[in-house]
Amino acid sequence: MRLLFAARAVDRMAGGVERMVIALANEMASRGHEVGLFTWDGASAEAFYPMSPAIQWYKLDRGDVSVTASPLVRVRRALATRGIVRAFRPDVVTAFQVGVFKALRIYCAGMRVPMIATERNAPTLYDHTSGGEKGKQDAFRTFRLARYLVVQCEAYRPMHPPYLQDKLLAIPNPVYEAEGQAAPHLSAPDGRFRLLAVGRLSFQKNFESLIQAFARIESQFPFWDLVILGEGELRQELKALIEQRRLSSRVALAGAVKNTSAYYTSSHLFCLSSRWEGFPNALAEALAHGLPAVGFAGCAGVNVLIEHESNGLLAHGNGDDASLAEALALLMQDADKRRSFGGQALASMLQYAPARVMDQWESLFRKVAR
Repeated sequence: MRLLFAARAVDRMAGGVERMVIALANEMASRGHEVGLFTWDGASAEAFYPMSPAIQWYKLDRGDVSVTASPLVRVRRALATRGIVRAFRPDVVTAFQVGVFKALRIYCAGMRVPMIATERNAPTLYDHTSGGEKGKQDAFRTFRLARYLVVQCEAYRPMHPPYLQDKLLAIPNPVYEAEGQAAPHLSAPDGRFRLLAVGRLSFQKNFESLIQAFARIESQFPFWDLVILGEGELRQELKALIEQRRLSSRVALAGAVKNTSAYYTSSHLFCLSSRWEGFPNALAEALAHGLPAVGFAGCAGVNVLIEHESNGLLAHGNGDDASLAEALALLMQDADKRRSFGGQALASMLQYAPARVMDQWESLFRKVAR
């Protein structure tokens, strides 16, 4: 099959969407399919994640992807997109996120190209963003134009309207076998313990709540430190909060790193304080490394992967730093529970074995391409 995957941008971006589209493209190329990647990136773009040389990367290179395009730029993008699609001749186009899918449907009007839309966030996204209910309903109506709509968790099905149910499929992200395993019950050689968080420094990840929660309990746990991996637009605000709470010696914003496995294996507890998620890759990776985890019960995606009192704890609500602090403290003070939950964390990720997940995708592509 000739498979074209489309994402807005992947240039030096270390997010979940970028990782998944490249992983899916790499896997399909390794299975012998002709694979193309279409993005709005400029000509000099470089992928953060390794990409197979067998993949044909089409960089639209029409205007700045970070700003709203003018009508003229949109026309140029439409013409260039149609040319790329004609040249590649895809059997199936898979568009990541509603904006990309909508643009491609418009740009490729009349070309009769089968398109799959895949949404990488739960619909609860709209509870926290300016789009609100109108934005959510607009997205749902747009997805009516897809041959299929792929979401990441079956739990999201009832969040979608009846008119999308027949075309909605749940395919989770693959969770790869960890390179090593954490020992969450044993201190580091220097006697210290690490609470780890990984994600973009953004409104969605709500690391402000995590820092505030840690500030509530840090005096009770003088041998614990908090390390947050990731970059983003809120770095300066988070840095200021850390300084304000006098936590500079205990909380580190360590930036984006490629070898996250070394952090997972040397940490003792993981926390994802997000407001919303789709299928939180960082959380899945932490669990696959045998790290117990804490997150909010009111966060979609987090409340799917964290099984309360099994592989971690779910704090009440969504964004309540007091309840988050309470859940963190329960595990920070209990090494035996961290060890038990860590073992169950590893087992809980086996259902997301990459071969099984990729088989589901390939089966869908074959169905649509017929």
